[in-house]
Amino acid sequence: RRGATDHDPLAAQAAADAPPEAQAPPVVTFYPSWWRDPIVKDGTHVGGTGYLWGPGDARGRDLTSVLDVGIATPWTHPGAIPPPAAEPPRPRGPRWIGGWVFLLALLAGGLGTWSGWHTHPLGTDLQTGLACALAVFGLGMALSAFLGRTGAGTVFWALVTAALLAGAAALPRDITTDWKEATWKPAAVAQVRSEYDLGTGRGTLDLTRVHPAPGQTVATDARVGAGNLKVIVPADVTVRMDLDVGVGDIRLPGDRGEDVDVRPGRHRNVTLAPAKGTAGASRTPGTLDLTLGVGMGQVEVSRAAS
Repeated sequence: RRGATDHDPLAAQAAADAPPEAQAPPVVTFYPSWWRDPIVKDGTHVGGTGYLWGPGDARGRDLTSVLDVGIATPWTHPGAIPPPAAEPPRPRGPRWIGGWVFLLALLAGGLGTWSGWHTHPLGTDLQTGLACALAVFGLGMALSAFLGRTGAGTVFWALVTAALLAGAAALPRDITTDWKEATWKPAAVAQVRSEYDLGTGRGTLDLTRVHPAPGQTVATDARVGAGNLKVIVPADVTVRMDLDVGVGDIRLPGDRGEDVDVRPGRHRNVTLAPAKGTAGASRTPGTLDLTLGVGMGQVEVSRAAS
C-alpha cells in the first residue's frame, strides 16, 4: 500500500454518509415495474400487481389488465378503481301497435261505408262504416293486453268515432248519397200529387198554374232530405203552410236581406193572403194547403208575378 494514493478520511466519510443518487423509475414496456409489485418475503407474486401506494387510477394500465397471468385471487389496493362492469342488456318492451290499429280502423270504416253507398241512405252508410271502425279500435285495445301496446291516441280516436256514430244515427232517413235536382210543375189542379219527395239535392215545386176554384182546397206535401226546397205559389190564392226544418233556414215572401239564418228545430205555420189587385183579393179565393219539410237545408217560398 506504499505506492497507493493517500485518501482523505473526511471525504471518504462524507461519501459514505451521502444518500444514493435519485433515479427515475424504470419505464414499463412488457412487465410491471418493481415498484408496482407487492412486497413478499420470498420475492414471488401472491396476488395481482396493483399499486401498494400512489395514484389508484393507474391500475387500468397494469399488465395484468391485458394479460391473463393465472392469478387465482387478484390483489386489490383499497384506493384502486375497479374496472367498469358491463351493463346488463335491457329487456325489450312491448311493440306499439297503435298506428296499425288506426290504419285498419280507417280501412274498415271506408269499406263499410262504401259497401252500401249507392243502395242505402247516407245515415245508414255512415253508421255501418263508423261501427266497423269502432269495432277495430275495440279489438285493438283488447289485443294490446296480450300483444303489443296502444296509447292514449287510440282511446281518443275511439271516443271520436263513437261520437260520430251517435251523430250519424241522428241523421234523417230520407237523406241519400246522390245529389239530384228535380222540378215539379203541375199544369192544373188535377195534376197536383199528394206528395213530392227528394232525398238529397234541390227540388222546385212550381204551382203557378194551379188555381183552385173558390172555396176549393188543394193539399200537397213536399219534402227534401238535405238540400234546398223552393216553392212558387200563385198570387191569387190563399196559401196555408206548415213548414218544418230540422237544421237550416226558412225564407218567406216579404223577408228582407240575403243572410241565411241557420238554426236547429225550426217550425212555422204561415198563412198568405192573396196579393192585392188580383182576382182572389176581391172574391172568395181557393186555398193551397202545403206541408213543406227539409231535414237539413233551406225552405224558400215565393209568390209568382200577378
